[in-house]
Amino acid sequence: MKAAYAIAGGLIVAAVGTFAYVRAADEPSGYVGKGNIVVQSTIMGDTKITLGGDVAMEERGPRLRVDVLSLAIPGTSSTISALISTQLFPPGGFTIVYDRTAGAFTVWSPSKQRYYTSAGAGELSSAQPVAAGPAAAIVEGGDLFSAFAFARSLKNDSAFNVSLGLAGHQTVNGHPATGLNFQYDRKTTSGAALDLHGTFEFADDLDGVPVEITVAGKGGSIPDSAFRLDFSSLTKQTPPDEDFEVPAGYTRATSMGDVIGKTLPGI
Repeated sequence: MKAAYAIAGGLIVAAVGTFAYVRAADEPSGYVGKGNIVVQSTIMGDTKITLGGDVAMEERGPRLRVDVLSLAIPGTSSTISALISTQLFPPGGFTIVYDRTAGAFTVWSPSKQRYYTSAGAGELSSAQPVAAGPAAAIVEGGDLFSAFAFARSLKNDSAFNVSLGLAGHQTVNGHPATGLNFQYDRKTTSGAALDLHGTFEFADDLDGVPVEITVAGKGGSIPDSAFRLDFSSLTKQTPPDEDFEVPAGYTRATSMGDVIGKTLPGI
């Protein structure tokens, strides 16, 4: 049985991690916002599923928090939608915090009172690939040696490519925005592959906070999937520091699926 959190959880974490690294470390921060999310994915071989829901976002310094507040299946009755969505995700949603300085993410569930963190996990997570990319190293390192230090992690790879490109300027969700396309491809000598690509639309009038994120990917723990996040409201406001800490009393889990995913037969 395949963990159902892979339908959306892994892709959401990938998008959060990519955003955190694309955004320069010295940019002003301190924002809160609300928006909606749509995830399309493939389960049980070739069965396609679409999930939509509401999210909230907070940013403070190098840390970014995204709360997935609700998920439902558009086009189905409210009863069936609620039944399926609660089988795939914990009641009450879940929270993802990405720490750009540490290069690690933490996920927790209020209903399960459990959390998972990639910090100290000692493994390369498919949900945080951009941390090893040259674009991140150039932005954060600022010198030639730092830019290519990531190469040490490629000794078991047979193919690797990361690229960023300007997507143009337009109005997005009511804000003048600058678009940035990204592409990440990686394949190991054992045959494991990961492909992530998409576009960020950064608000020119809000210090470059993203007002729209689109990501598509497959490989690793991510099935063939697409993800879109639109922020309907953003406010310049510094959230409290404790919002980015795991709540007291939560116990640590050994996998992200133990926190945000349930399983269904055949998934």
